[in-house]
Amino acid sequence: MSAKDQVSVRDHKDYQAEVERLEFTKEYIRTILEISEGNKEFFVENMKQSFADLNSKDSSMSYTDLLANASFLELAESELKRLESVIGKPYFSRIDFTSNSTKKEEVLYIGKVSLFDRVTQQPIIVDWRSPIANVYYDGRLGDVSYEAYGETQTGYLALKRQYEIVDGLIKEIRDIDLTTHDELLQKSLTGKADNRLTEIVATIQNEQNEVIRASLKHPIIVQGAAGSGKTTIALHRISYFLYSFGFRFPPDKLMILAPNRLFIDYISAVLPELGVNKINQTTYIDFMRSCLGQKIKLFSPNSKLMKLLEDNGTNKSIQWVSSYKGSLEFKEVINRYINELEYNLAPQEDFVVENSVLMKGHKLKKLFLKEYTYLPIYKRIGKIKNLLEDDLKKKKSLMLSNLNKKYEEALEKALYNTKMKADKRKQKVVSLMEMKEKRKKRVEQEAKVAVKKYMDAFVMKDIFTLYKELMTSPERIKEHSTTLTEKECKILSKYCLRIFNRGAYELEDLAPIFYMKAKMEGIEEKYKMRSIFIDEAQDYSYFQFAALKEGFNTDLFTIVGDLAQGIHSYRGLNSWAPVLKDIFPNANYQSLQKSYRTTVEIMNLANDILQLIDQDLPKVEPVIRHGQKPHFKTIDPKNLEQVRVELEQDTASLIEEELHSIAIIGRTDRECQRINQILENSHLPIQLLEEKQEMKKGHIVILPSYLSKGLEFDSVMIVCLEERYSKVDLDIKLLYVSMTRPMHRLYLYGRGPSDFLLHHADDLHFDT
Repeated sequence: MSAKDQVSVRDHKDYQAEVERLEFTKEYIRTILEISEGNKEFFVENMKQSFADLNSKDSSMSYTDLLANASFLELAESELKRLESVIGKPYFSRIDFTSNSTKKEEVLYIGKVSLFDRVTQQPIIVDWRSPIANVYYDGRLGDVSYEAYGETQTGYLALKRQYEIVDGLIKEIRDIDLTTHDELLQKSLTGKADNRLTEIVATIQNEQNEVIRASLKHPIIVQGAAGSGKTTIALHRISYFLYSFGFRFPPDKLMILAPNRLFIDYISAVLPELGVNKINQTTYIDFMRSCLGQKIKLFSPNSKLMKLLEDNGTNKSIQWVSSYKGSLEFKEVINRYINELEYNLAPQEDFVVENSVLMKGHKLKKLFLKEYTYLPIYKRIGKIKNLLEDDLKKKKSLMLSNLNKKYEEALEKALYNTKMKADKRKQKVVSLMEMKEKRKKRVEQEAKVAVKKYMDAFVMKDIFTLYKELMTSPERIKEHSTTLTEKECKILSKYCLRIFNRGAYELEDLAPIFYMKAKMEGIEEKYKMRSIFIDEAQDYSYFQFAALKEGFNTDLFTIVGDLAQGIHSYRGLNSWAPVLKDIFPNANYQSLQKSYRTTVEIMNLANDILQLIDQDLPKVEPVIRHGQKPHFKTIDPKNLEQVRVELEQDTASLIEEELHSIAIIGRTDRECQRINQILENSHLPIQLLEEKQEMKKGHIVILPSYLSKGLEFDSVMIVCLEERYSKVDLDIKLLYVSMTRPMHRLYLYGRGPSDFLLHHADDLHFDT
């Protein structure tokens, strides 16, 4: 920090008071930490004693003590970690607010944690997620209002102040009003990609705040442009959700569905800082593999993407099958198929034991098809079985009693039948006694196997078998479809047969199989999430959303994506309208078109490329932050040495500027292999990144365009050696994704500008 900056912050009228307030806050946190450490030792001793007491005969009280102490200790450690993490920067803003109801001015400091004076219960730090903190994010100076616990609170905002605190020292103080430019946001944007994700809470913008705090009781769909902060919004919404509903929704019932493992590693650092722990973080494929309970062999989704790239989108049958399997129309085919399976499984026959009808078939059928519909189909069969077992247990003794009564009456009648000769009477009595014993024995024998024998008629095939039986039969598909032609049914079944014969499934098969499992078997409770956050949602299909909603039996979804980056749109998703209309009709919808990542110059060129897609996609509005224009450099792919020197020199130059987070992006995996070979013996630390790898700190990563989605870097170098981008939607989207990854610099290397479709762009938007 320069001497001039030192003077400016010290010249602030409240500088000394703010320094004293910061020192008080830090000292209070240190005191709390010391007390917590002391408590920790105390509770550890208590737990040791409780363990020792468990050997006694009556250990119930000791065990209760043990659980209570463990619970308190866990809470203390959680608080300890969060307080330790913020002591160097306990808050980032202040508001001076006078409530209209109390007429009393409150000076509130806002940070990542809440901290109260344990004597006065006055707030020392207000959590950014609290209702009143909304005034900081949304409120202008003057009359303001905010929602708290279902009521609107009003008041007057006299001051809105931002701080830059580094290692416990105040570096800058800024008072914000209508005319003040948000310098803190600008400073964040001009920073480096490494730590920007963790500092976003201080610079959340009004439209982002609206999404984070939108009704938690309704699903929300966010169409967010590249760099609009979709990922950080989703993470902060999780944090806000746990703050608001944590007492009802344990973290292990919340789940983030990320596009890949690389992305999970990317966001893992920010979650604990937001107070989010123990939440499920997984990919769609990994979750499905666990939930469906089989070692599913799956063709890599990216192999299909590569196939389409090689064919330049000309393989229409692959696209059609993928799109159809992801459609709500296909969901209806599955529904009709399930209805048929349900009807065929419904009980038809009477339940009979030793010629006695214990329960009529039509009653059992009604129970199965109407009364038990709250259960998955196979669980209804279990319910019928339990019902018959209970009913038989009750009626068996009655049957035996009735048999006894019937034969006792017959025996009595025979014994006192004076008209019958003695020898015949004796013969009759013996016959009746034998028949009585035979029938009683038959009741006992049949009762043992009656339920099993009845239930054996119900053949419960596994979900995978049922799905294959449908998808490999054009006749069955046609029977359950109202729209497909016979030719289309044959194409679909032939395609699926070819896939299944290789012992594998495609990603597009997972949604219908999961949906069938939910309907037929039910989803295990441990896999039933109560609130789901989906990032890069543009790569999902309509059926995937519908299946997840059905399987989890909730519509508490936060869905964020960008249709302009829909590189897997061949699965069918090209509009949010059907998702809103047919799957989540009560969802809130928000559009974020402002980009906070890239400079105006980079975004101008990316917008030019985006307009080449024949789709109604609005231009992205970059936040006013200028930098160098994207630079196109001519290379000769045959002259590998020239390419290596060019890449090494530019990379070294970027590192000198302290732009350390650098990505080299190729169109496909194959192109990345070529780039890696060129730089194989480079003095630079190079990492050829694969999907399941972590990015190595301090390395220049080489990665394919599809894998860069959702990530951001200080600088990006897009290289075309043997593969150029064509004017087809898939290529345009991949190029757009790659162009919108850098915060500061974008370089393009190819034989000519047309390799990157730059002949369609405004030549004022790039340098050569």
